[in-house]
Amino acid sequence: MDVILLTFDSVNFTMMTEKKLIEMGYKIKTIPTPREISRSCGLAIMVENKEIDNIVKLKNDLPIGYIWKYKKEKGNVEVVKIA
Repeated sequence: MDVILLTFDSVNFTMMTEKKLIEMGYKIKTIPTPREISRSCGLAIMVENKEIDNIVKLKNDLPIGYIWKYKKEKGNVEVVKIA
Protein backbone atom coordinates (compact mmCIF):
# COMPACT_ATOMS: atom_id res chain seq x y z
CA MET A 1 0.00 0.00 0.00
CA ASP A 2 1.42 3.36 -1.08
CA VAL A 3 -1.02 6.19 -0.36
CA ILE A 4 -1.43 9.72 0.94
CA LEU A 5 -2.97 10.16 4.39
CA LEU A 6 -4.59 13.33 5.67
CA THR A 7 -4.76 13.82 9.43
CA PHE A 8 -6.80 16.30 11.43
CA ASP A 9 -7.05 18.02 14.80
CA SER A 10 -10.65 16.90 15.36
CA VAL A 11 -13.25 14.43 14.12
CA ASN A 12 -15.38 17.39 12.97
CA PHE A 13 -12.55 18.55 10.68
CA THR A 14 -12.23 15.01 9.32
CA MET A 15 -15.94 14.78 8.51
CA MET A 16 -16.01 18.27 6.97
CA THR A 17 -13.06 17.45 4.71
CA GLU A 18 -14.47 14.04 3.82
CA LYS A 19 -17.71 15.67 2.63
CA LYS A 20 -15.87 18.31 0.56
CA LEU A 21 -13.51 15.82 -1.09
CA ILE A 22 -16.41 13.51 -2.04
CA GLU A 23 -18.30 16.50 -3.49
CA MET A 24 -15.18 17.35 -5.53
CA GLY A 25 -15.07 13.81 -6.93
CA TYR A 26 -12.05 12.41 -5.06
CA LYS A 27 -11.93 8.70 -4.29
CA ILE A 28 -11.21 8.60 -0.57
CA LYS A 29 -11.51 6.29 2.40
CA THR A 30 -11.77 7.33 6.03
CA ILE A 31 -9.73 5.03 8.26
CA PRO A 32 -8.39 4.86 11.81
CA THR A 33 -5.09 6.73 11.89
CA PRO A 34 -2.20 4.26 11.70
CA ARG A 35 -0.26 4.08 14.97
CA GLU A 36 2.91 5.24 13.17
CA ILE A 37 1.26 8.66 12.90
CA SER A 38 0.43 10.05 16.32
CA ARG A 39 -0.59 13.60 15.36
CA SER A 40 -4.27 13.05 14.80
CA CYS A 41 -7.74 12.91 16.23
CA GLY A 42 -7.85 9.17 15.54
CA LEU A 43 -9.25 9.29 12.01
CA ALA A 44 -7.42 9.85 8.76
CA ILE A 45 -8.47 10.17 5.13
CA MET A 46 -6.68 7.99 2.60
CA VAL A 47 -6.21 9.37 -0.93
CA GLU A 48 -4.50 7.90 -3.98
CA ASN A 49 -0.88 8.96 -4.51
CA LYS A 50 -1.67 10.47 -7.91
CA GLU A 51 -3.71 13.20 -6.17
CA ILE A 52 -0.84 14.57 -4.07
CA ASP A 53 -0.37 17.84 -5.97
CA ASN A 54 -4.09 18.64 -5.84
CA ILE A 55 -4.37 17.76 -2.16
CA VAL A 56 -1.40 19.94 -1.19
CA LYS A 57 -3.09 22.87 -2.98
CA LEU A 58 -6.31 22.22 -1.04
CA LYS A 59 -4.56 22.27 2.35
CA ASN A 60 -5.04 26.04 2.67
CA ASP A 61 -8.79 25.77 2.00
CA LEU A 62 -9.59 22.74 4.15
CA PRO A 63 -8.88 22.05 7.85
CA ILE A 64 -6.21 19.42 7.10
CA GLY A 65 -3.67 19.15 9.90
CA TYR A 66 -0.94 17.22 8.08
CA ILE A 67 -0.41 15.39 4.81
CA TRP A 68 1.63 12.18 4.94
CA LYS A 69 3.07 9.76 2.42
CA TYR A 70 2.36 6.31 3.85
CA LYS A 71 3.89 3.16 2.44
CA LYS A 72 3.46 -0.31 3.91
CA GLU A 73 5.06 -3.38 2.37
CA LYS A 74 5.67 -6.77 3.94
CA GLY A 75 5.33 -5.42 7.48
CA ASN A 76 7.67 -2.46 6.88
CA VAL A 77 6.14 0.98 7.20
CA GLU A 78 7.52 4.22 5.80
CA VAL A 79 5.88 7.48 6.85
CA VAL A 80 6.97 10.89 5.54
CA LYS A 81 5.30 14.18 6.45
CA ILE A 82 4.71 16.15 3.22
CA ALA A 83 2.89 19.22 4.53
